[in-house]
Amino acid sequence: MRILKRLFATLFILLLLAIAGGYLYLNWLKPKYSGELKLTGLAAPVEVIYDDYAVPHIYAQNESDLFYAFGYVHAQERLFQMEVLRRLADGRLSEVFGAAALPTDKFFRTLSFREYAKSTIASRDPKSTQMQAAQAYLNGINAYLKNGKTPIEFTLAGIPKNEFTLEDMEMIVGYMGYTFEGAFKTEALATYIKNTLGDDYLADIMQNWPDEKYTNKVAAWPKTDLEKSELAQQNKENALVLASLSQALRSINSTLPYPPMHGSNGWVVAGSKTKSGKPILSNDTHIAFSQPSVWYEAHLECPGLKVYGNFLAATPIPALGHNEFGGWGLTMFENDEADFFREKPNPDNPNQVWYKDHWEDMEVRKEVIKVKDAADIELMVKKSRHGIILNEAFEDVAEEKDPIALWWVYYQIPSRHMEVFYNISKAHNANEAREAVKPLTAPGLNFMWGDVEGNIAWWAAGKLPIRPAHVNPNLILDGSTGLDDPTGWYDFDLNPQILNPERGFLYTANNQPDDMGNGLVPGYYVPSDRAHRIEQLLDNDRKDWTVENMRATINDVTSSTYPGLIAVMDSVIDKKNLSVNAKNAWDILKKWDGKHELDNIEPAIYYRLLLSIYEHAFKDELGEKMFPEFEHNVGVKRNTAAFFKNKNSRWWDDVNTKDKVETESAILAIALNESVEKLIARLGNDMSKWKWGSVHSIEHKHPMGMVKGLDKIFNVGPIPVNGGRETVNNLDFWMDSTGTYKVVYGPALRRIIDFANPETAQSVLPTGQSGYFLSDHYADQAKMFATGGSRHELLNRSDIEKVSIGKLTLKP
Repeated sequence: MRILKRLFATLFILLLLAIAGGYLYLNWLKPKYSGELKLTGLAAPVEVIYDDYAVPHIYAQNESDLFYAFGYVHAQERLFQMEVLRRLADGRLSEVFGAAALPTDKFFRTLSFREYAKSTIASRDPKSTQMQAAQAYLNGINAYLKNGKTPIEFTLAGIPKNEFTLEDMEMIVGYMGYTFEGAFKTEALATYIKNTLGDDYLADIMQNWPDEKYTNKVAAWPKTDLEKSELAQQNKENALVLASLSQALRSINSTLPYPPMHGSNGWVVAGSKTKSGKPILSNDTHIAFSQPSVWYEAHLECPGLKVYGNFLAATPIPALGHNEFGGWGLTMFENDEADFFREKPNPDNPNQVWYKDHWEDMEVRKEVIKVKDAADIELMVKKSRHGIILNEAFEDVAEEKDPIALWWVYYQIPSRHMEVFYNISKAHNANEAREAVKPLTAPGLNFMWGDVEGNIAWWAAGKLPIRPAHVNPNLILDGSTGLDDPTGWYDFDLNPQILNPERGFLYTANNQPDDMGNGLVPGYYVPSDRAHRIEQLLDNDRKDWTVENMRATINDVTSSTYPGLIAVMDSVIDKKNLSVNAKNAWDILKKWDGKHELDNIEPAIYYRLLLSIYEHAFKDELGEKMFPEFEHNVGVKRNTAAFFKNKNSRWWDDVNTKDKVETESAILAIALNESVEKLIARLGNDMSKWKWGSVHSIEHKHPMGMVKGLDKIFNVGPIPVNGGRETVNNLDFWMDSTGTYKVVYGPALRRIIDFANPETAQSVLPTGQSGYFLSDHYADQAKMFATGGSRHELLNRSDIEKVSIGKLTLKP
């Protein structure tokens, strides 16, 4: 017995020692915010002062040391994020995460970001200041890889530590610019509806698509009835191909550890409307939420450069930022920069396609995807003159007889993004900023600008292709004739842009830009709900705008669209066939002012009703497979109000009931009765408890949090949040039968800068600066973000030192 007691005591002590050792080890892994480090590669000492939110303020004597030091401290906080992003962009997740990542790897390996990175880097002058800055930054990352602590995620996942290269950096930028998914989604749905249901169905939910000027004709074909029949069959095949592409992409996107940008809000108000007399800039970029946050903040300063900005992982130049003279914000332009071409294959040679009057060889290369604990996978990547062939990237499309090529602006011209953002970081005024953004190729971005001189400006930057007049870019194009090929590029002067408008403010919310005199730019623009609300709030005689009341605007949660939509439904719905509970719910909903506060009841009713209406109106025609492509489609969102005003739409009839024709009035009543019963089952009979905050929440998911058990350690949340779909505070979600609305994407930061005092701006991140789960700054902004708060962005050293948590000195 005594021996057993001693054995148990010994085991208990060993367990305690193991726990203590593990605790000490995990704490040792925390980022280092103070002290001294000696690093090979520096020319002079560099000071890194961390403020109270762990933002590094880096002071160097030259640019090379500045970017080297930034690379080091950035890697200290976000090395795992950098690693996952470079593997994601390069199609190499399967090497560490196994076969589950294969669909994602096949898609991104097919997109060939590495091949494009090589050619882009080769086109640049390696001695340019931008490229020297990039290399110095990479040297800093690699110094941390060699000398710094190994992130716990590397240990858990067995990830090897390999140096970062210029190609890795370029691939990450390419991935974050991968925004042509809008082309997959909208073109898939529109083509499917047009070619399987007909133009009248399409017009009812995507009005003005296609525009009358788009005839989709190729020369004088078709002429005969047989040719017309062949064209109809080809169009149906096109529709099914695009549908398969869209569905596969949606599945991939749902599992991405760091999804790309979705949209954004940005506006700038002139000094004539502000209390300070100087412009105020507001910006919130919309990106799918993840942990750590997509943006990392830093202040970089040396002779000739002083900028505070937000940086993507493994990039040395801020994508958003300001200096002491001016600053800029970004939103997605949403212009159509991708087309799909159906190639005509040679039946005797699978590596050739027809072009005009001859067979052309495609470029072919073999890619090998290594898979953890499994055999390697070989992937043949083909490229026609129009672009990468997508078929092999998706299993459902691999056997499609005709190759589908992706023509994308990003592939056509070497990227100059490094030059763009480096130069705008140094811009002193609107003229210099405009020159800085002109070379941008893709993705298209809206730049909002304000400066201490009092200028406000907006430039929709990006290369805009000139397409033949007959081409409808919303359809798959014919790659065999050459007639559908883009013919050139518009000059930047023809891009939408405005400098110092008379009304004293500018805004963009991913809405369709106005015709600037040379026609509307084709694109996948979102509904104008946010744009209308922003204009509603800014377009007045107010002359006393401040940072504080601007924050109320950036956090606004009122839809200016939904109350009018409900009024339309109220005039139509068959109230005689509503249940008692449905009538009570409708009495609540029809008084809604559009607010999405935590205590509001109406949003919980509205979104459940909207889904039920969609299911009863559209699912019978679209079917189970296509319906998911419908619910979140921007084209549908843009035309929801018009659809509800159209009582004669064929969509209202249920094609499965042969003995009657359903009406909008009946469908609305059926949907409301059904929605209320489901809400009662989910939330109870007491409607006063159907509060938005009980069903609408945000969770910031870490890649390691996808493993059950680790989610409680690495994820942040869930946290109840206000806001909703296409409110200014755009916290969007997928609608499904659960009756809960888990936020998918929204503001990845909220920045406000008064250029009367650019050295003290305000911002907030969704979670925090650090990527290490035990850091005090892993989630120290999460509650602040959820409740609409903010904290400082400091450029003045004395202000920084007052709130400093430590100084790290890097020495040669």
